[in-house]
Amino acid sequence: MPQDVTNSPKLKLVMLFNARNQTYCICSHNLTAEEASQELDRLRRDRLPAFTVEQCSRHRAKDADGCWECRADVAHAIDPVRSHSGAETRSGDRQF
Repeated sequence: MPQDVTNSPKLKLVMLFNARNQTYCICSHNLTAEEASQELDRLRRDRLPAFTVEQCSRHRAKDADGCWECRADVAHAIDPVRSHSGAETRSGDRQF
């Protein structure tokens, strides 16, 4: 039975971004804002380029890096940036 997410807290995913080759990987998903903030702080203390993205809904996959819903949320989040900058879409599953 699908969960009603209208009253649930906004969930976030945490990702690492490699600006040099325009790739990313998902570290974790289905996090509360507080959990995401803690993970972001931990990764950034280690000088890793970590970012959060708001999820559209709870993701079903257990493994965040292989989650197609995470990739869709990241693509949705960067679409305005890509359209505004005029950047071309690169091929590849996890490239910007």
